[in-house]
Amino acid sequence: MLGADEQILCPLSELPDGGARGFLPDAHREDQLFAVRRGAAVYVYLNTCPHNWRPLDWAKDRFLACQGGDIVCFAHGAHFDVASGECTAGVCLGDHLIPVPVRTEDGQIIIPRALPAQPE
Repeated sequence: MLGADEQILCPLSELPDGGARGFLPDAHREDQLFAVRRGAAVYVYLNTCPHNWRPLDWAKDRFLACQGGDIVCFAHGAHFDVASGECTAGVCLGDHLIPVPVRTEDGQIIIPRALPAQPE
């Protein structure tokens, strides 16, 4: 059951297994957050790199390395682990992407209405 403080991001079927997709465009950037699917697991992060708080994608829905393994910041090449959001290579080594709490229920991806804030 969807709580009053939650929203449906999209049906799970609209996020391809092994793929990534951006969501919630706003006036300042293409997408505020993005989701990555690995089988039944879904990971959601704010679309911002901890190096300089710029969007990670270079084009719509382009968040993953060519091989589809890591999340990549295309501004400077930092790589992030999909499951933990930790930077494993690049200028922000050891830093983390900002996770958004996520759950799936009845084939829907559900996140909170209030998103985490990025540092200023």
